[in-house]
Amino acid sequence: MRIMKIVALTAGAVLAATLTSCQSSTNKNEQAKAPQKLHLNGYFKRRAWKGGGFKEAHKMALARLSGTPTVIPMSSYSVTSTKDGNTYSGSVVGTSPFATPLTGSTTNVVIIPLKISIGSATFDAAAPDPCDGNVSALTRFQQSPLVNPVPALTMNGTNVGNVQFINGFRRAEFWNAIHGSAAYQNVLNFSFLDSYELTAATIGSQGILIPGSDCASEGGTAQLALLSTDWLDGYLQGTVIPTLTNSGKISPLDAVLFLLKNTVQSETSPPSNGSCCILGYHSAMGTVAVQTYGTMDWDTSGAFGTGMSDASIASHEIGEWMDDPLALNPTPPWGNIGQVTGCQANWEVGDPLSGTLMPPITMNGKGYQMQELAFYSWFFNKTGDASVGAAGKFSSNGTFQAPAVACTQ
Repeated sequence: MRIMKIVALTAGAVLAATLTSCQSSTNKNEQAKAPQKLHLNGYFKRRAWKGGGFKEAHKMALARLSGTPTVIPMSSYSVTSTKDGNTYSGSVVGTSPFATPLTGSTTNVVIIPLKISIGSATFDAAAPDPCDGNVSALTRFQQSPLVNPVPALTMNGTNVGNVQFINGFRRAEFWNAIHGSAAYQNVLNFSFLDSYELTAATIGSQGILIPGSDCASEGGTAQLALLSTDWLDGYLQGTVIPTLTNSGKISPLDAVLFLLKNTVQSETSPPSNGSCCILGYHSAMGTVAVQTYGTMDWDTSGAFGTGMSDASIASHEIGEWMDDPLALNPTPPWGNIGQVTGCQANWEVGDPLSGTLMPPITMNGKGYQMQELAFYSWFFNKTGDASVGAAGKFSSNGTFQAPAVACTQ
């Protein structure tokens, strides 16, 4: 596709439940004790920044050039899509893959585990998880390819380097534009805080439980917490983020990601099983100095199938934040694929492949499940245009062999 202009560069209910049938049909007592296996619809959301638009984001990106950064490293772009001939502008995390010379960036990311209490049940992302060998979601995240470089990370048969998964995705996404240059790196520098507790009294009627068995590994589904997404986002924006900012633990110079354990979100307030289940979202708040943030469940319940568990959810959200940090970046309409019914017109790299996994990446004794992500060229190219992605593909594991089909309904 044709790049028109690089505007700025910076250095930097339950929906369904069935009873398992592994017991003998002649043993009614055993059948009655069978654990329930939930089959829930897991999906992802975005919450667009309400404090401004492209012009305001562009000013923040420019501020880094003057040596007075107020936000994470971002680059502004303007591109004419060959799919429809229209020009689209937005902002991405890190540096531009179309810059001359190519440079890299480092972005600070603060992970905050949440401790959720509903009644007498507690879901603490930093506590040992009996459904995962008594290893906490926080430890799993810390030991994952999201944090640690993967030796010879390969996407579409292309070795993109000894890099973190999301850095590697960005390199693969623009591989033919950067010509494989080692200079183009957008590293994430992770730090971790203690659990932030949302007590049962604080949550009140905005949280309910979805019952399950003790552990998914026992053939059932672990219990889930369900929070109202509007209430949760309001509490994060109104209480948690200001509290942590005022105490000096976070700032708009950091991306802030809240890690949950077997805790998902409902579209309604109070929450309802009939409007479930949001696995995570990314967003931004503020005006002069914009704070990017998001939520992500670390699922060991088994309620959403193998395509949406452990690191797949986090890789979806962090990948989308990387290419659309303010949840504002427009694209030609696409849709009726992945989790999307109808048309969608934004640069959300995870949504068209929700539930589709990369080959497992083994690290620290665990095979991590990372979601496959769509490349830039999938969104903006017309059919027949070459992809700038690794091996000429349009997604990180080659599921997309051609650009998105234009969506009209």
